[in-house]
Amino acid sequence: MQDHQQRYTFIRGKSALSTREKLILFVPTLLLVAVIIWMSYWELLKPEDLKKILLSDKAWQRTFPMLLPMVLIVFFQIAIQLAYRSTKLVIDSKEMFLEWPSDSVFAKWKFLEKRIAWADLKNATYLPSFGAVHLRSKTSSLPWGIRLKDWKTSGTDELSQYAIKPAGTDLLSVLREQGIFETASEGEDPRLAAMTFDLMKHPVTRNILIGVAALVVYCFADVMMQQEGWAFFNKDYLLPHIIIAVVATLLLAWVALTSEKSKQAPKGIIAAMIVLSSFSFVVTSYVAGIRINQFAGGPLISAEYHRDDSCENLIPVEKSLPVVEYTRKTRDYWCSIDAEDVVTVKVRKGLFGLYQFDLREQTKAIRSFKQKS
Repeated sequence: MQDHQQRYTFIRGKSALSTREKLILFVPTLLLVAVIIWMSYWELLKPEDLKKILLSDKAWQRTFPMLLPMVLIVFFQIAIQLAYRSTKLVIDSKEMFLEWPSDSVFAKWKFLEKRIAWADLKNATYLPSFGAVHLRSKTSSLPWGIRLKDWKTSGTDELSQYAIKPAGTDLLSVLREQGIFETASEGEDPRLAAMTFDLMKHPVTRNILIGVAALVVYCFADVMMQQEGWAFFNKDYLLPHIIIAVVATLLLAWVALTSEKSKQAPKGIIAAMIVLSSFSFVVTSYVAGIRINQFAGGPLISAEYHRDDSCENLIPVEKSLPVVEYTRKTRDYWCSIDAEDVVTVKVRKGLFGLYQFDLREQTKAIRSFKQKS
């Protein structure tokens, strides 16, 4: 460490989310919105059912005691983070700490204090891809993560008692000047290796990413072209694809973990990539199974069906065939058809006795009915 008593003060600057942070927030949000839209389209989120659940006294009696503490914790965390915005980051040759304004009520709360002495520094890790520094002290179990672009140098007129460097000085250069990355007792935190690992530079992780991307592209393209679909979405129809995915995942894990090149990659990264691959295997098997049935399964036959009294299902005349299930969105159309009228449905019996339908004719008729009504 350097012996001079130069002191640096940083204040909060205007910060915006990085591209990586936006992606981290955008992807799960997009997936959640897509799931909600999909469930709403198929009437799995029926407003009347949600009202019964949310507005019932029993529901609130059960959920309110659990939700209240969670809501309070969230609001408390938000309040603390907003309070931290008024602090200043002070660095000298001995330590780094957050300094609260003299009139702040939070300054008296010891558990909010953030201070780390360089002599007690255990790990100091710079994460360039995140634009952050991660510090861990020997005397505290909680790490201190600092996003570099959140802080800018204070003007000399704000803290005249401090010797301030010119405004061009950035936080990272100041930390490097203190020599913390070289003198931390245990160097970089090995637990953060996964965060700095480049997936595209390692052959195993790169090949897995490319493979997963290829499967996603195939699934998207094939779904757009498919004219048939599975008869049901239940455990009997999902089980074969889950078994295939498990076998493929185990094979991938064996190849990845026994490869000499995989020693360079953290095992946590490999595990995460294998889990990601397993989900892509399930979806790919589900989509590809329809194509396989078209070639290896039975012929596509025209079977006779009648709509039931609820106007939401088509019941086969031949009892061995599956029921065609619809939702309330199509109820008006099916009720317009007499229960005794024959509805011709194209059915295919595939491998493992699983059925799939070609319902294009019914879909066109329903759309035409809705446009006229």
